[in-house]
Amino acid sequence: MKKPPLLAVLIIGTAIVAVFLLRPRDAAPHSTPEISPAPSPAAKAPDVAQKVSVPVVPPPSLPPAASPPAVPAPRTPPPREDHPARVEADSIALNLRHFGQRFGGNPTGTNAEIVKTLNGGNPQGVRYLPQENLRLNDQGELLDTWGTPYFFHQMSAQKMEIRSAGPDKTLWTRDDIIAQ
Repeated sequence: MKKPPLLAVLIIGTAIVAVFLLRPRDAAPHSTPEISPAPSPAAKAPDVAQKVSVPVVPPPSLPPAASPPAVPAPRTPPPREDHPARVEADSIALNLRHFGQRFGGNPTGTNAEIVKTLNGGNPQGVRYLPQENLRLNDQGELLDTWGTPYFFHQMSAQKMEIRSAGPDKTLWTRDDIIAQ
């Protein structure tokens, strides 16, 4: 048996849907229309022809084309395990875990708010960030080796992901450094 063309099926389906959507709401689904008696020959014909509105059914739309990936994979590989930037990110993650153990959870907020809390702005005034080589921008955000603010992702009350944008200075690419 030969299959009907997809376009014909779509047009027929659209027409069926249009009939159901455009029918009057107060009409019963299976009622017979009332037939009015034929006008007498003496009845005067209307001067203006009645306008009949025919619904316009739009053509079926095609599915959207697949979009290319948002960010192409960079050629820069992630830094090795002994790279100073990776060691620094791991150190920040370790200090966050120590903070969480002492205070029962991670600090919350933006990069600047977390840095303020870790830098002594906590109830006990304890500093968890080493003061040597502490790189902060004008907004008080902690910067990675390449001068890009770290991204702190609160995964749970006790688990935080620290992400450095890496050498390409763009988050969410292959060369990002991730520590937990």
